[in-house]
Amino acid sequence: WKFRKPVELSISGAQRIELDLDVLSHAQPGFGDLRLLRDGKQLPYILEATSISRALTPTVTTASDKKDPGMSRWIIKLPRNGLPITHLDCTAQTPLFQRDVTLYEELSDDRGDKYRRPLGGAHWVQTPDRTRKQFILTLNGSPNSDTLVLETHNGDNPPVELEKFQAFYPATRVLFKAQPAEELLLYYGNPQTAAPRYDLSLVAGQLLAADQGEATLGAEEQLKKSWGEGHRPGKGGVVFWGILAVVVVALLIIISRLLPQSPRSE
Repeated sequence: WKFRKPVELSISGAQRIELDLDVLSHAQPGFGDLRLLRDGKQLPYILEATSISRALTPTVTTASDKKDPGMSRWIIKLPRNGLPITHLDCTAQTPLFQRDVTLYEELSDDRGDKYRRPLGGAHWVQTPDRTRKQFILTLNGSPNSDTLVLETHNGDNPPVELEKFQAFYPATRVLFKAQPAEELLLYYGNPQTAAPRYDLSLVAGQLLAADQGEATLGAEEQLKKSWGEGHRPGKGGVVFWGILAVVVVALLIIISRLLPQSPRSE
């Protein structure tokens, strides 16, 4: 596990924690790596996927395309990588337009080459008699990065003006029972582990129906560095081959000294 957070309780009995952006970003997509620990032992919990949507306001900038002046592009910066965004909302200021929009993110493969990963698309139409200026774009999957790109081609028309962007994600909660005096830690960030199986699921209905205290999460603590963090591609390989070359030269020198010397001719 690469991350953990302290869990703070206010009352005894049934508790619930709503996962924050840190956990949503660093945990497995299905949250199978979540572990509640008390004195080094696992505390059973139930994962509740709610129908509640939480909104966040990204940083949005416009970017032109010198090769294609008719293209409108918005760079949407999210606060974290890998957030489970389900849909994107914005408001149109242009009174009349008809556009096909596409949403994607730019990722890099194992060789460092960049490619586009499509995340969604829609056909948007705005007319003067349409009072609702809000447009919703549903994502086909959660982004891996923190930067989304929204594009549309204007053809021979003026650029479309969009504003008030918001991204939405579903609220996910962890339900459990504990006492305020107990020191609890939430561990997450292990892509290789499987989801736990607890007998507490047999009484899930009772726990869901009980009055639950609002537990809170403290500051994130990183337990170990992710692979690639602080690592420059190629640097390790150069060092390795340099050390190997020195070892080979040293071995050759030692072997040459151990070999019998040829007799000198008189």
